[in-house]
Amino acid sequence: MNLNDAQQLLANVSQKMPIWEEYRANISSSKIYYDAQHQPSALLVFSTNQFHPHALGIAVYALSSDMFSIILNDAIQEVGRQHKDRLVIWEYRPFSPFTEWLLTQGFSVWRETVSPNAQLADIALPSTTEGQILTTADIQANHPLKTQLIEMSLTDYRQVHTINPMAVTTPAQWERIVFPDVLLDAPMVLIKHNQITAYTFPFEDNPGTLTFGWLGATNPTALWMLQAAQIQWAKGRGMTSLSGELDSTDPLALATYRHWPFVPAPVYTMVGKKIKN
Repeated sequence: MNLNDAQQLLANVSQKMPIWEEYRANISSSKIYYDAQHQPSALLVFSTNQFHPHALGIAVYALSSDMFSIILNDAIQEVGRQHKDRLVIWEYRPFSPFTEWLLTQGFSVWRETVSPNAQLADIALPSTTEGQILTTADIQANHPLKTQLIEMSLTDYRQVHTINPMAVTTPAQWERIVFPDVLLDAPMVLIKHNQITAYTFPFEDNPGTLTFGWLGATNPTALWMLQAAQIQWAKGRGMTSLSGELDSTDPLALATYRHWPFVPAPVYTMVGKKIKN
């Protein structure tokens, strides 16, 4: 592929747009299309995710709708060559003309993700908690509870990602995925009668920001009590904001977005279709 032609095609596209990120990360898996005057008119980028191995991802930039059916056909052929069974594209709303067109071709919205922020000073917290709060360090020192947390969070993750299933993952592999960079002295779980009733993996992805990671609970009330304790902890450490990556396929993540005073955030949307080979 001619790199200069691709950069010429994307010259008027913001470098912050996903198509640029996907192109830079997958240059060798990109294809450029030309119009009748031999000018670059469209770019198709393929991507894969080992953690979610069933889907072939695409990113597309096209100047004309004339190329849409050709691009889609090439993408479907690549699904077969790579032995995948579904085709997905991620975009922020409002969608590009290509993705709008995909919605007329049997594709549908599979998941919506937001990464919102809230100011901790704006959050009023309850004064009571039913159960015992344990930190990450507490959990790591308690083998039975750590095993319970790993199994519970892995099961929850599988259940909320059935539309684009995760790879076969053992509890030991999952532990290596979720525990790095977790804040050790932050509250992590709420337990009652030696059973975990709520968990939220706490991170500080950006300085001064408490980030909610993987989360789950036996009921929303338990989750709010745990997250309130985490927010109180963050305030005590001088943090000023709250964030999270929250998916529409996870009811508790969606409820978390609605429960705390997050500022509405851009919606990053997965649009997909299962492909029969």
